Amino acid sequence: MAKRSLFRKNLGFFSKTIFLGNIVAIVFLLLSYAASFINPKAIWPLAFFGLGYLPILLINLGFLAYWLLRRPKYALFTLIPILAGWSLLTQHIGLRNEEHSVSRMDSGIRVMTFNAHLFQSVKKGGDQDVKPAVLNLLKKTDPDILCFQEYFSKIKGTKQMTDRVIEAVGFKAHYFEPAMKSEHEGYGQIIFSKFPIVNSGVITKNEYGINRVIFADIVKGTDTLRVYNVHLRSFGLQSEDKEFIQNPSTTPNDERATRRVGRKLKYAFERRGRQAEALRAHIDATPYPVIVMGDFNDTPMSYSVNLVGKGLKNTFKEKGRGWGVTHYEMLPLFQIDYILCSRKFDVNQYNVVKEKLSDHYPIWADLSLTD
Repeated sequence: MAKRSLFRKNLGFFSKTIFLGNIVAIVFLLLSYAASFINPKAIWPLAFFGLGYLPILLINLGFLAYWLLRRPKYALFTLIPILAGWSLLTQHIGLRNEEHSVSRMDSGIRVMTFNAHLFQSVKKGGDQDVKPAVLNLLKKTDPDILCFQEYFSKIKGTKQMTDRVIEAVGFKAHYFEPAMKSEHEGYGQIIFSKFPIVNSGVITKNEYGINRVIFADIVKGTDTLRVYNVHLRSFGLQSEDKEFIQNPSTTPNDERATRRVGRKLKYAFERRGRQAEALRAHIDATPYPVIVMGDFNDTPMSYSVNLVGKGLKNTFKEKGRGWGVTHYEMLPLFQIDYILCSRKFDVNQYNVVKEKLSDHYPIWADLSLTD
């Protein structure tokens, strides 16, 4: 008589049902991994699995706990896929205890990035003036290189935010490239530096209005660094879309809202992929060590983040702690702001500043260029 399989011999009907559900969860987990290296232009539904990585992971951890309590040997079916994605998991969670410090190495560079949301409060009413709090944060953090996305400043007159930032931190140079401007004010991206800027520009290929990449070549001592300020394509969700995602209802319009949100997500995934390819090509042609930072509008499981980060150090992965959330307005789950750097840099510190001055948290990192 043929020996019965391990599955049939050891599991009852309920556990077999749980096991089948576990297999589905494992498949979803593997599909979320695939989203990190398959271009959404080729298979766009994979990007949704990447976006849903956290709940998928939690479901798999639930199955893992179940099998550890009931049938420990079956836990391997879930444990092995989780461990197979360890390098991706550590881009989300920092498993270290060391505290960051405002003090830093004299020879290092402190870099910072912040999506400023036009310096408008995200609280109801949006009339709170956050500029003084932003300036106080900059004084305390004292970055050497600072990148803003969704930056707004008067261009003429005495109320220029640019002048106030320069005065607060002591920057020597800046490169402001407004995506939109009038005679008196501008809105876009800016790079501030305590070191000379000798070259600057915009990556125009696949730019989309305010969602684009600017760069500056910065000279520190005998070294030239290229700094990229990144603002990749956003999902373009309106208030009604965010309300639907946060509070799904059972109204007859749900199907229409689902299709509308789905179309926006699909379009943004594909656009970001194209922008990431243009940025990657620009990085590959750069003769200098690079620092790439900004708002990628995508998670660590995405094709765009992993394509741009290929061959670079992810400062959160190197020195971050906890779940690396940088955007909290809609669903406080997502890390979409990053500081990446060439492997010629040592990463000494990384910090997410949990101050709600925008819909994003500012992040900073201390870097040292090795010989």
